[in-house]
Amino acid sequence: MDKTPRTIQSLARAFAILDCFDAVHPKLSLSEISKLVKLNVNTTRGLVNTLVHFQYLSRDEAENDYHLGLAFIPKANLVEDQYLFHVKNKIQPMLRVWANAFELSARLNMVEDGQLLTVFTEVPDNTRYLIMTRSRTPFPLHATASGKAYLASLPETVVDKYIKDTRLVAYTDKTITKDSVLKEEMQATRNRGYALEIGEINDGLGSIAIPIFDKRRECIGTISLSGANEEIVENEREAFATVQDFLDELNPLW
Repeated sequence: MDKTPRTIQSLARAFAILDCFDAVHPKLSLSEISKLVKLNVNTTRGLVNTLVHFQYLSRDEAENDYHLGLAFIPKANLVEDQYLFHVKNKIQPMLRVWANAFELSARLNMVEDGQLLTVFTEVPDNTRYLIMTRSRTPFPLHATASGKAYLASLPETVVDKYIKDTRLVAYTDKTITKDSVLKEEMQATRNRGYALEIGEINDGLGSIAIPIFDKRRECIGTISLSGANEEIVENEREAFATVQDFLDELNPLW
């Protein structure tokens, strides 16, 4: 028995037209659209005019071509909200798993307005001490693993501006305060896929942070594990591999 759902031809053609637009083809003429969807120009014109009427396409009168319309903006914001909600819900229960597996405090941190803020924290069930961070308190980007993971994901010009505009405060004698050293640390972070912080904001305490990327390869947050410096150094590679494997499996669902 054929379980293929019945589709509406006109809707399928309209979606095919919308799918013609991408980063390589942000603008297309009517004839170009017609060739891409393999429809005659008159049929294509009717579909395109309908999409323009409902603001899913917009026409540039001067250039006589089309691009995606304003109707996508509020819908894109809704999708982004649902996407972040999905990511948070999938990651939250894993924090306890990782906290107990490595006997380290585990956190989900999300990027908001260019800052990293802690959303969820889990601590090991069997531990003599707790490492917590205040919720909604911004991370010093140059002195924390999560901050460095986020910085390393940004374009080099943005990082240069951050370094130029920011006083690199020393929290301990291990905090990076030199521009050139911070740039080297950004490259090391990119090369290994995760960021490290060893006694840079608190003596004796360290952290590893794995960046979370969306489909556009933009960093939207980090998963970090924190504990004594020796524990971070001992567990960093296994912790990274474990968390990254989870993110790789989660990514196709996004």
